[in-house]
Amino acid sequence: MTDEDRYFIRQQEFWKNWRRLNINRVICRECFEYDPRCFLGDQSKEKRVGDLLVGLCERCRRKALAPNDQKALDEQWKSLRSKGIRNSRCHCGEDNPFCFEADHLDGQKFSEYIFGCCINCHLKRTSRQLTEYRPDSFDPKIPAVLMLKRVRGIIEYLELNVAGLRAVENFLHNMSIEASDSRQE
Repeated sequence: MTDEDRYFIRQQEFWKNWRRLNINRVICRECFEYDPRCFLGDQSKEKRVGDLLVGLCERCRRKALAPNDQKALDEQWKSLRSKGIRNSRCHCGEDNPFCFEADHLDGQKFSEYIFGCCINCHLKRTSRQLTEYRPDSFDPKIPAVLMLKRVRGIIEYLELNVAGLRAVENFLHNMSIEASDSRQE
């Protein structure tokens, strides 16, 4: 199975529920996230424009509900550090501690390899783990199985980083075109 096949299967699974509501596209009104996996909970009160749902992704919903005083931020960082999270920014750029979750790199609940990532990235990665890989019945304590899961986790993080870099590349490319066009005028 190719990466494109896996991506299609993941997207198909998540769009199934949205299509039942006649929604073919979603977008966050704050950060412009468009992945349906990042929209949780009841979206019935959100704005619909034809087949487009304009709402809040989970990360923006948490940011809106989070306190913004320094004491609360420090307490949240302290709580995250006690869970083993050492990074202060998700690979997508998010740095609000109320959006962070502990993500176990090798998919094990009590893994020693923990990375802090925002809820949107965690939802994307978890959905990938649940839909892309065959469920294995191997003993998770076998070193080869642990290494397999760890390698999968590293691959997933690298692919998420690439996706983020592609967005930056496209943005810079468009800026270059605009700058080039303005000089020619």
